[in-house]
Amino acid sequence: MDEKMKKHRLTFAFVILFFIIFYVIIYNNKAATERSESSLVLEDFGGITMAVQSVEGTKITVHINYSADDPAIFGADYILEIKKGQRWYSLPVKDGIMFTSIGYQLKKGDSLPWSTDFEILYGKLSAGHYRIIKSFRIEPQQETSKEYFISAEFLIS
Repeated sequence: MDEKMKKHRLTFAFVILFFIIFYVIIYNNKAATERSESSLVLEDFGGITMAVQSVEGTKITVHINYSADDPAIFGADYILEIKKGQRWYSLPVKDGIMFTSIGYQLKKGDSLPWSTDFEILYGKLSAGHYRIIKSFRIEPQQETSKEYFISAEFLIS
């Protein structure tokens, strides 16, 4: 088997593993009927930025810029949180929702918009200060991959 095929299989395996882990996180959030204080640690990874480009109705579009040397992978999954006072709280997810197992690869210099309709997962949002969180897996050539969570804040009025 050639090196390129091995790399593709490894990337596919990481994407599948990522979605299994994310499903467990969502499943645990479903058990809570109320918002729970966020325990997610957002790490600053200078090679990737995400900013909210627009919020129209229940559709949010973020713009992702990638400048690191090693490739990254991200999926369709995301988390929404609401800010109350100085703390962030995870929003409960509707029952029976799952993400598709899709993986997007980012290379140095990539810049792209990514959109989702949050009503499908979270319903209509009331007025407030929110943030969308996405995870990215960085895949260095000779090291173990690492997952980062980054966020972008937005308001619903």
